[in-house]
Amino acid sequence: MDEKLQKYAVLNNKGGVGKSTIAVHIAHGLAIRGKRVLLIDMDGQNDASLFLGFTSDDYKKSLYDIIVKHDNITLRECILSARENLDLLPSKYINRINEELYKEPDISSFLKDKLMDLEKLSYNYVIVDCGPQRSKINDAVLHFVDGIIVPVQVEAAAVRAIGNIYEYLSDLNLDERMISMVVPNMFDQRTSDGKENLEFMKEFFEDTDVLTAPIYRRIKITESGKMGKTVFECDEESSKQFQHIVERLVGIHGRKG
Repeated sequence: MDEKLQKYAVLNNKGGVGKSTIAVHIAHGLAIRGKRVLLIDMDGQNDASLFLGFTSDDYKKSLYDIIVKHDNITLRECILSARENLDLLPSKYINRINEELYKEPDISSFLKDKLMDLEKLSYNYVIVDCGPQRSKINDAVLHFVDGIIVPVQVEAAAVRAIGNIYEYLSDLNLDERMISMVVPNMFDQRTSDGKENLEFMKEFFEDTDVLTAPIYRRIKITESGKMGKTVFECDEESSKQFQHIVERLVGIHGRKG
């Protein structure tokens, strides 16, 4: 029996938390496990695309063409093959897409309608890398996905901002149980500040099962992204850090199935 398509947003209202790194590694990790994955790059900086080795020179058609230009361009025409089992839907002109969404009276089904062909393309997972702010396009994404993965840098300002994501969901009348995982990221175990902030996160989420083990700060993770690669391709030791997140996501999918 075919697995039901599962859609996840990787989102944090604060920038600089390693969101695109998490999105790319989850997507590639799932693909390596034999899952068919579409990664949608909806961050205006296009880091997810860059981390997979693509620049804007590598594609002419993108999500913008589907949402704004209305030139009868199909979803399939805008998708790039990034790795085995992993495709990329890049985005250009995010600000223009956002402007288009302000014209919509109801965005709750907007992306479902625009991306209706997804169901025909046999993906197991869609991972959406969102921009780091409240925006109309992020509103639309949150109505579109089944769950949210929240990367949080293990430093004081980012940890204090955790509650913002709950406020965001509440403002959209969405269930806070959409938060499937919270990933402590860039954890530096050598500092007392890092340890204190991780303990705070454990206490904050002690009545839930959403908090994952931390992703440790590793130069190899940063270097691989600059090369347009993931650590699955260039550093086996670092790649182990992302395995537990991928396995957990597959486990959630299994329970839903």
